[in-house]
Amino acid sequence: MSAISAFLFRRTLQFQPIRQLHLTKCLYQERYFTKKHEWVQIIDTNKKQNEIRIGISDYAQRALGDVVYCELPAIGTKFKCDDTFATLESVKAVSDCYMPIDGEVSTVNEKLKDEADLINKSSYENGWLIQAIIDDKNKKNIPSTLMNEKQYEKFLEANKEAGDH
Repeated sequence: MSAISAFLFRRTLQFQPIRQLHLTKCLYQERYFTKKHEWVQIIDTNKKQNEIRIGISDYAQRALGDVVYCELPAIGTKFKCDDTFATLESVKAVSDCYMPIDGEVSTVNEKLKDEADLINKSSYENGWLIQAIIDDKNKKNIPSTLMNEKQYEKFLEANKEAGDH
């Protein structure tokens, strides 16, 4: 390896962790969690409406086991906070998913009909369940009514012994 190649290689290694840390930090700032292990991410793809993406946490998918079937709502269905909006069937059990915030379903993850195991493989990226439109008041209340990632991790640690949380 030439001296120039070695120098460039060392410089690349030197700056790589910084880039990864920055990307991770950006992703986690946008995700909020409920005590029932659903997550919410503000996506704002449509600037005229407040849109969020909802799924289950990594903790929840591990507790469920291999997800084999996913029943999702119809587009346009309106839900209030804590209403059941989806049902996940795994090899261990059947579990309901609860709406973390009032909203109207705008999109469902169609991939889950054929590949329900995406929830296990990628619960935060490809295994999301629905997208919903919420009002401005609910959007502003998300940081105060739901837990950010650090708070959620503390919640899991504090309730580790409880078993059922």
